[in-house]
Amino acid sequence: MATTDASDVEVLVEYLTAEITEMHAAPDGWPGHVELALIDAVLSIRAVYGVSADTGVRGAIKRYKAESGRQSWDDLGVLGEADPQWLQTVLGTKQKTGGVPKAEAIVSAAGRLAASGARHASDIDRDSAAQRAAYCGTRGLGPVTWDYFLMLVGHDGVKADTLVTRFVVEALGRRLGSEEVSRLVTDAARRMDMPVSALDHSIWRHMSRPRKS
Repeated sequence: MATTDASDVEVLVEYLTAEITEMHAAPDGWPGHVELALIDAVLSIRAVYGVSADTGVRGAIKRYKAESGRQSWDDLGVLGEADPQWLQTVLGTKQKTGGVPKAEAIVSAAGRLAASGARHASDIDRDSAAQRAAYCGTRGLGPVTWDYFLMLVGHDGVKADTLVTRFVVEALGRRLGSEEVSRLVTDAARRMDMPVSALDHSIWRHMSRPRKS
């Protein structure tokens, strides 16, 4: 199992302390609603999350909930059988990932996860190689949004996206891959005695603010 250099963690913690004056709790995500977590994870790829409940990713999820006619959204078997064209219309986006419509990627990933035994939120196992392969083996999806999907269903973790990676790169002054960024943020959170997801979100919020030129 790969480990991080203790000195790198110390440098990152010092940079975090100097740069981020206020830490934030991580968003609640979609515990108990695995369909919404999957939709959120895929739609978040290179997209605006939305400034209100009716825009961006949040607006798309709100429309899916309304159009589904259900009160619970915790069955990937159902989502995996959805018509991708219907889902695309409901979500209101024609965005693509890996060359395929995001709606198609969502339906495909849902079916693959259900087939691997991960049908409900309680089935999602962050240590399952089969589940990870089912998600990451879907065209257009990969390990970064797999980690985000895990976070959205309630697992503590890091989404090493562009903003979080940029922050850690700035702290250490060298290029880093997403897996190393995840390990560093995880170790820094433990050193700072705070949830990993909270540190990830605090970094993301800090980097999302307009930056001085």
